[in-house]
Amino acid sequence: MSQKPFGSSGTVKKLETVAGYASFFTKALPSYFNLHYLDAFAGTGEIPYSSDLPLIAGTQDIDNVIMGSARRALSISRPFDRYVFADLKRKNAVSLRDLQSEFVSLANRIDIQQGDANEVTLKFCESLERNDRALVFLDPFGNQVNWNTLEAIAATRKIDLWYLFPAGLGVARQIKNAGDIVSDAEASLDRMFGGGEWREECVALETKPDLFSDDLTVTRKIATAEGITRYMIKKMGMIFGGGVSQSWLPLGRDGRHNFSLLFACSNPASTAKGLAQKVAHEIMTRK
Repeated sequence: MSQKPFGSSGTVKKLETVAGYASFFTKALPSYFNLHYLDAFAGTGEIPYSSDLPLIAGTQDIDNVIMGSARRALSISRPFDRYVFADLKRKNAVSLRDLQSEFVSLANRIDIQQGDANEVTLKFCESLERNDRALVFLDPFGNQVNWNTLEAIAATRKIDLWYLFPAGLGVARQIKNAGDIVSDAEASLDRMFGGGEWREECVALETKPDLFSDDLTVTRKIATAEGITRYMIKKMGMIFGGGVSQSWLPLGRDGRHNFSLLFACSNPASTAKGLAQKVAHEIMTRK
């Protein structure tokens, strides 16, 4: 399936997509459900913006500030019953507390946590009860999301997930043209994919003739951001029971595919999965 082109406005498109789905989510579910929202990499609630904005904020020339994912989630017309905003950095968690004074009517629904995103997400999944439904946004800077975290989300059967998967920066760019994998990246890739099978999707073995000895077996890189994205979608489909969208948003800057925004629905009901994926696709392809 062909994907929508990407560009330097990737951060805004990412945020608009997740916020658009959040608005649909709270309106579509019956009122007897308790609706929860988790942003496990919430940052400070706002993002420095320039005309050449990368997906990871850090520009030098700041023209203005755009609304981050937390504020967008709090600004939808029908709010969630509970918001969990988390960040590993203490200063970011402190900044997020300003949201409680900014959104006074929702202050008692906002839970600010400082901690590792995987640990926060696992506890969040464990906290969900029978009449709870949730939307989770995982927006890591790199390979921070562990495979067992995705497994826990899928196992709840109550969560819709948006995941900014680092297909280009976190995977493809960690493999050299000769097939060598950057040593510091291997452990994080194993955690992110839940094992070592990803190597077969990234590196190929080739036999080359040699005049002076037996044929040589060499390696070469075959990993591309698109190929790795398709592999991750297929792998996630095994734990989400087919609830992973075959559409995704390739995001980056200067024409580079650095990240893929993925969507998954853990609800086992075919009607729920179908509707969720249909709406996610429509939102992702909006111009």
